[in-house]
Parts: sequence; C-alpha cells; structure tokens
Amino acid sequence: MSVTMRRRLPEHFPGRPGKTLSRRSARSAMAVLGTASVLLGSTALPGQVASASAQANTVTITIGYSAGTGDTYYTNEFAAAEKAMPSIKIKPVVYPTYDEQLAEMPAEAAAGTLPDIIVWDNSAPVGQYAAEKAIQPLSAYVSPNRVNLNLFPKALVQAWTYGGKLYGIPLYLQDSAMVYNLSMLHKAGIKTLPTTTAQLESDAVTVHDKTGKAGLTILPNLFHLTQYVLAFGGGWHFGKTIDSAQNVAGLQFLVKVFTKEKAGVLPAAVGATWDGQVVAENDAAMSDGGPWYISFMKATAPKVDYVLRPIPTSSGGHFVVTYGGAYSVTSSDKDPALAMHLLALLGGMAADRAMVTSALGFVPAMTQFLSSYRALYPKYDGITNADLAHGKTLQYPPKTIQFGNALTNGFEQIVDTGSGSVSALLAKLQKQYGS
Repeated sequence: MSVTMRRRLPEHFPGRPGKTLSRRSARSAMAVLGTASVLLGSTALPGQVASASAQANTVTITIGYSAGTGDTYYTNEFAAAEKAMPSIKIKPVVYPTYDEQLAEMPAEAAAGTLPDIIVWDNSAPVGQYAAEKAIQPLSAYVSPNRVNLNLFPKALVQAWTYGGKLYGIPLYLQDSAMVYNLSMLHKAGIKTLPTTTAQLESDAVTVHDKTGKAGLTILPNLFHLTQYVLAFGGGWHFGKTIDSAQNVAGLQFLVKVFTKEKAGVLPAAVGATWDGQVVAENDAAMSDGGPWYISFMKATAPKVDYVLRPIPTSSGGHFVVTYGGAYSVTSSDKDPALAMHLLALLGGMAADRAMVTSALGFVPAMTQFLSSYRALYPKYDGITNADLAHGKTLQYPPKTIQFGNALTNGFEQIVDTGSGSVSALLAKLQKQYGS
C-alpha cells in the first residue's frame, strides 16, 4: 500500500509529537483486568482495578489519530479510560492531518510500526488493510466485552464488516448527502428540490443557463464518484461489479453534465480546493457532500442559504451512504483482547454522548444521541434515522488506493479532454482491480 488517495476535505491540525511506539507484553495486565466487565451502552465505567500489582505492570497502548487544534475530546476520553483502567497507559500518536495519517500508514504497516489502535473512517481503504491483515478482526471480542452493536445504525456496523468479521468499534458517524445552495437555485427560478437524477441534471442546466454559474460540482475522488454510481443502482461490491452497466451510467451522467451540457465545474477550475468552497462562494448550486458542510458553512458562508438532503436516484428514490469513524486494532498490537477492553470503554455511551458537543463536529455514532445532535445543528434535520439505518455502504475494491487513483485520473481525463469512454475506463479497471 504505497499510494495515497486524495481526501475529500482539507484539514489543518497541530504537529505530530514523536513516532509510534510498540506496546509491551500485556499478559500480567490481562490477569488484573480479567474480572473487569465493560458494557458499551452503559455510562458505568469498569471496576477500579488499581493495585500494587497493576501499577507495577502498566501497559502502554499507542492510539493514532488526527485531531483539531484546541480540541480536547480524545485527551479527555483517554484520561477517563486510564482512570478506569489503571493498568493501562495510553500514548497518543497525533498525525498532523488526516491526509498525512493515511499517507503515513502504508509505510508504517509495512514496517510493523502502526500504532496499536487507530482512529479512521471507512472512506479510507479499510477493506484493503483488512485483506492484507494490517488490522485485526474484532468479532470474537464483542460478546465477552458486552459490546452492544444494536446501539448503532445497522448500516454503520455493516460498513465496518468485511468477510463477515468486524474491524472497527464505531466512534462517530458520517454520511453522504446532496447539498443544495438554495440562493442559487431560487435565483435560477427553481423552487423545488430534484427527486430524480434526471431532475438534478435539468436543474443543473437551468442554473447554468439562467445565472452563468455551474449547476453542479464534485470533488473528483473515489468517495464522491461513488455517490453517483450508487445513485444509478450500481456499486463496486468489493471489485466484483466495477464495469457494471449501472456504474457506467452513473459516471456517464457526470460526464454529460460537465462536458456536453457545460453545467458542471470541478473545484480546481474556479480556484477552490474542494466542493464545499465552490458552493460557499456561489460558484455552483449543488454538490454531493455531508454533515462536514455544517461547521464549514457556518464559519465561512453564514449568509448562504443551503440544505442537506438525501441523494436522489435515477429511479426516484433517495439514499445516503452511512459510514463513519471507528477504533481499529492494528497488526502491531499483540494483545487484541486487552485492546478490546479499552475500546469497549472508549466507544461507550459516555464517550458518544460527549461526541455530540465535541469540537470535532462529528455526528454521534449511537442512534439515541442523534436528536441531541440535530438540536444543536438544525441543518442536519433533513437526514433521518431511517436514512442512516438503511444507508448504503462503500464496498470499495480490495486495492482501494490504487483503484481510487486510477478511477479519479481516468474520470478527470475524460472531463478535461472531452474524449474517452467511461465504459472503456471501467472495463480496464475491472481487469486491473476486479475480484
């Protein structure tokens, strides 16, 4: 895994303090923790197990993540976990940005120096890391630690399941959505939101004709291109259906809007780094996006009237992709049972309740806290619990990074030159990255 995918959203975080350290043997700590029962879904912490023996056998566990300047969510949760489990010492490994985390992890995996536990979301190449055994399956540890996966939207749990095995304990939720700049739509005379991809196309053309601005924008990368594949009933299905007719139709829809109808614009063409900036600066009326728009728009474009809604499909339905962040145990960790004791606490109800008001701005993973999140962020009202529970999953091909780069480069070439075939591109990718 040597190539990194471009991230959908630029992030700016503080520097990384030091390198990853390996964890020491945890057998003695397990003996101390053997009677500690952790209930994910309860506000109760595990029993206090402080003793001279526990203190003498403190185990250091490294946790890698990227976090925003001034945010205290992780440090607070780590401190609470250490208080509840005195035989554990958590050593944070803070990556400067999520982009840099994804870029560094392949080399760390190859060298066996990944942090014991990582925080990431499954728009990353999780399936590839699972297939290459860089992360460990956690299914066997769910019941012993009384982890209640029913507290999360079903689709979120499915998103972390590969080959029937669980590879992450959900921490926060993300989802895709369609973002509509209502100011631009109304200026073009459009009063109702599209309910099909055909109407989405028609509205994009109308915006362009009436305002001279783009009707649609997209950040060209695997995550965003996948939304249109799914909108036409397609999907990658872990590489089995890369060149399906539905996938061809989804990408061809975009090519038509951008080339033939001239109603779309890529962010770079207007000097923007991502799609949210294009929408915020009124250079495009519509884009696929997600809840990360909420804090961005509030900070940078508070006067722009916009809404988030599920993405319309070619058949008249709608959907979101339900995914999100989780704690995964890497191959560097030599005692996943002990790591799972810790994750059951870090992914528990108290931690998820704290996520609601965290400066991280993520949606809480547990369904019961979604109403609290919507109360703080009314812009999320258009995404329902049912949308999330029945959301689609990404199901990227196994060689996710290489596939994503090849797909993005091929799509951009077709859009930039106005030549080339979507069907030929996907047929080529099926041979290279299909399963």
